[in-house]
Amino acid sequence: KDGDSAVVKTGDVTITKDDLYEYFLDNDGLNMTLNSAINYVADQEITGEDAINSKVEELKQQYLQYAGTSDLETYAKDAGYESEDDFVKPNAKIQLLQGKYVEDNFKSLVKEYKVKYLKYFTVDTESQALKIIKDCTSEESFTNYFNENSGTDAGLVTKESSSVDSKIIKKLDKFTKDGIYAKAIKTSESKYAIVWVYNTDKSNLKDEIKESLTSISNFSTKCETSYLRKYNFDVYEPSIKKKIKKSSK
Repeated sequence: KDGDSAVVKTGDVTITKDDLYEYFLDNDGLNMTLNSAINYVADQEITGEDAINSKVEELKQQYLQYAGTSDLETYAKDAGYESEDDFVKPNAKIQLLQGKYVEDNFKSLVKEYKVKYLKYFTVDTESQALKIIKDCTSEESFTNYFNENSGTDAGLVTKESSSVDSKIIKKLDKFTKDGIYAKAIKTSESKYAIVWVYNTDKSNLKDEIKESLTSISNFSTKCETSYLRKYNFDVYEPSIKKKIKKSSK
């Protein structure tokens, strides 16, 4: 409104409301639009006050430690927020929203991200590996070889895991039951991996898996995309729409 009216005028310089609008649009329009939308979604989806308050308190402790202060209220106001609750509560709801997304889509996400639990070790030759696989008729026998060869208990692994050899990651679909994997896997370093699979029944591991999935780098975008589609999100400001399409198609 009144876009031509001056906000700042000094000497030869005049800054109008429209100038400010275009500046903020260009510099923060994308983030502000997406944040406003996903915060609206979180307000609709996350309504349990006990869960919200619990998460808020959890995050406050994390932020206090991160900020290196005992006065989160002042820290939040210095950062431009009205209060510490305005600073913390939206993030608490977003984290709860991600948790709800995992809960509602648990089986499909476990399948999509190929969640497995693995132990493994490597040997120099395929013949060595095949002999060991044949000998591993129990977890005890595997553990003996595992200890002898300085094995790695990778724990929970997904298709996004970077700490496990990529050749093993490519085989995740093959690990369908607990126990020794029947084939030796040639690694990217030309060693041969012997893999023990465990926890294929994941029904009692939801909390651990939920935490792992929500920490994956692209997961928040996946979650937010799903909810924004559910709420028929669209953008009617052409320049912002173009920016969003470019950064988050």
